Amino acid sequence: MALFKKSDSLIGLDIGSGAIKVAQIQEKKPGVRSLFRFGMIDMPQGAIEDGLIKDPEAVAQAIKDLCVSYNIKEPNAAISISGHSVIVKNISVSKMTEEAMQENLQVEAEQYLPFDVKDVYMDFHILGDVEGKDDQMNVVLVAAKKDLIDDYVSAVELAGLNPCIMDVDAFALQNIYEVTTDKTTEIVALVDIGATKTNVNIVKNNKSVLIRDVSMGGSQITQEIMSHGGCTFEEAESWKIRAEEAKMDAEEMNDIIALASARWCEEIRPAIDFFYSINEERPERILLSGGGGLVTGFKEMLAAETGIPVEILNPFTSLSASDEQFDLSYLKRVAAQASICLGLALRKVADK
Repeated sequence: MALFKKSDSLIGLDIGSGAIKVAQIQEKKPGVRSLFRFGMIDMPQGAIEDGLIKDPEAVAQAIKDLCVSYNIKEPNAAISISGHSVIVKNISVSKMTEEAMQENLQVEAEQYLPFDVKDVYMDFHILGDVEGKDDQMNVVLVAAKKDLIDDYVSAVELAGLNPCIMDVDAFALQNIYEVTTDKTTEIVALVDIGATKTNVNIVKNNKSVLIRDVSMGGSQITQEIMSHGGCTFEEAESWKIRAEEAKMDAEEMNDIIALASARWCEEIRPAIDFFYSINEERPERILLSGGGGLVTGFKEMLAAETGIPVEILNPFTSLSASDEQFDLSYLKRVAAQASICLGLALRKVADK
């Protein structure tokens, strides 16, 4: 969903309720990419809640601080959104040109949206003909509430940046997955667990076939640990990933993590089951990203609950990174949290 068009270069800016991540990628020749900039900074608590910006000044200041800290000079940015105010639908319509689809977009989309079409920005991407129906074509329809997009654009502009691309979290995740794998025909479930929301994107033959957003994330565990363990936010964030280091009752700690992990599985599994009910196929593997994907024992529980192998996505494997410029051990630790911003950094300003 390109809102503005300036120059070709941009940064990927993942604005989450728990942290903001920024990345810049250089591509000197097609397919050969290097990491030029990467960094992250904690978001002030309460500045973003359930994907909605509550304190735009605090968000803008955090973005400014992040860019200064990591010497970001590029003003053009790609950002993304997700949540209940964002709708992604795979639909079939009568075959037509892209220009005709643009003209008929509101009419075609209206029946699929729970919002008034006047209240949303919309875009689409034509996937190709419907199998066995030469007069029909498959289209990905994307719609998002105008006030949500306007709030994110305003905050980024307030930080002094130019928001050139507005993407969807699930598509940004798919972007980075595609450059980290040579398995172009596999069925894979990409699951990103952030602080307050989780995205599930099931991809087949490098095409997104099912997307689900769920309002849950790692902050649920953090708050429970803080409440029961009497610890700081920073300690709770660390303990949920390295439970063996927690300075609280081990059984209580394990119960908190196990209960939250079971709830996450209950939300993720129905998306996979729904895909199976329609296609009679299951994903060959699940790739986890986001800070929540690192929670102690969750990967193993999800594999057991779904019967599907689960791996952690490392987006840096597709990029070269200088050990003189970057702490490679740090990149390895934060790899799961970097996926969306790196997927955004792959975009070009002229992209649709």
